[in-house]
Amino acid sequence: MTSTPRSVIIVGGSLAGLMHGVYFKRHGSDVVILEQDPSELRSSHQAGIAFGPAVEEFLRKYDHTGVQSRSPPIATRLAYRKRKDIKRLSIVRHETSWGLLYRVLRANFDGLASDAVPNPPPVRDGDGRAQYLAGRRVTGLEHNRGDQVVSVRFVDQDGKEGSLTADLVIGADGGNSTVRTLLQAPTIRGYSGYVAWRGTVPEKDVSPETARYFADFSTLTLLGDTYFVCYPIPPDTPTFSPGTRLINWVWYWNLAESSSEMADILMDTAGRVHGTTVPAGLVRPEAWKRQLARTVSRVTAPLAELLSATPPSAVFVTKVNDALCEASPVFCDGKVLLVGDAFAHFRPHLTMATEQAAWHCLGLEKVRQGEMEMDQWAKEARVYAKRMHLASNLVGVFGVGRWWELLKTVCQYVVFMVRLNLRKG
Repeated sequence: MTSTPRSVIIVGGSLAGLMHGVYFKRHGSDVVILEQDPSELRSSHQAGIAFGPAVEEFLRKYDHTGVQSRSPPIATRLAYRKRKDIKRLSIVRHETSWGLLYRVLRANFDGLASDAVPNPPPVRDGDGRAQYLAGRRVTGLEHNRGDQVVSVRFVDQDGKEGSLTADLVIGADGGNSTVRTLLQAPTIRGYSGYVAWRGTVPEKDVSPETARYFADFSTLTLLGDTYFVCYPIPPDTPTFSPGTRLINWVWYWNLAESSSEMADILMDTAGRVHGTTVPAGLVRPEAWKRQLARTVSRVTAPLAELLSATPPSAVFVTKVNDALCEASPVFCDGKVLLVGDAFAHFRPHLTMATEQAAWHCLGLEKVRQGEMEMDQWAKEARVYAKRMHLASNLVGVFGVGRWWELLKTVCQYVVFMVRLNLRKG
């Protein structure tokens, strides 16, 4: 892909799809994003995400909104049971919310105005056309060897079928990627053995002491068999001053997949059992109350207050899964690519999903500029994915006290890194 494709179809309109959409639009491609969610402005669930160097570089190059999209750097602190501050780690991070970054990227991609970006940047000379088509569920993908284009079939909200063709198709449709399935890409998928309870609380809804405790840190609270991560994030608007933010928390909890408890927590307020996630607003109050009662007496006073201040309507719960494509991310003679979670979906402990998407995008920029061959990009993407997959698993099983799995994962990681260094040597 040393030349810019004239037309690009991106399947998936979340952060990975939008990053690639912005990139190709800025370089003159006509880009269509097909997103199965019918909402024109997707719900964020007020989820927090972390910034890494690749995301920073991508926004420095391609964000023209001028909107602050991340927090100042915050440090990392460990708590253990009721001990509030047992160690400070030399890990400094920038945090933001999914909703804010989504709105910034939409403003850059198709000029969507929102509460976060009321005045999107104008189209610039050299930009390609950009369309974000919500409510389109992709059903088919066709490329005949020798064809210059790929055809994508989809169904809209009314059940009407349609199709589009493009020079390049990018699968950016998440851990349960339809594109990856249509390509029959060999993939290792699995349930981690634990779920993630998540929620947010406005800083103003907790005591000043608790707000100050969480204000400048990403706080990891370990209990031996479960753990929490808490940090401040903006709401869906660029608001970063103390008192205006949300305190985001994630709680990892061991739970057998086939247990009656799993079926119970995945049942929503209407009695429907979800496959992976019960969204915010649908978690049954009695399920959250039961979960809270199990642990709130074991944690620090600030964390206990934070959890108790979280209403059921602000809680959601997700089975923690992962997926790792064992093939190259390049298919159909370079006409179809898998990026972001569609290629490798990590457990969330290292918060690398958005970083991987930006890393993929910046790598494709090097390919276009002739600094890297596509084969090299694919090779590096596979190494990156395997390394982050193992590292994320390692942190997760340590945090929830699965010691046998921890030992096994450490061995796998060491063997992988030794083999990698030997190949480099």
